Amino acid sequence: MTLFKALGFKWDRTNVPANLPTHSIERVAFRFHRMLPEFVWDASVLEGNPLTFAEVKTLMDGVTVGGRKVSDQEQVLDILPALKGEDSYGAMHEKPLA
Repeated sequence: MTLFKALGFKWDRTNVPANLPTHSIERVAFRFHRMLPEFVWDASVLEGNPLTFAEVKTLMDGVTVGGRKVSDQEQVLDILPALKGEDSYGAMHEKPLA
């Protein structure tokens, strides 16, 4: 029994376009870095962090946000290395994302 059958999924490959566009690594990396603030904000919201998107972008630019808990700011700044493929000490993983 296949996994799809066991889970009750049906897959019809005829609905998938045969000629999907491909992009260069440079373009993919550019888009990832452009979307990075949104990824960080999404992850922080899932953790219950009250910072707004604009505040997250400000933190990522290296400016602190007044009137917010330090723990909330640290949580956002701790998400960033994980998305960049670094460990908590700034060392790169074997295969970095960008």
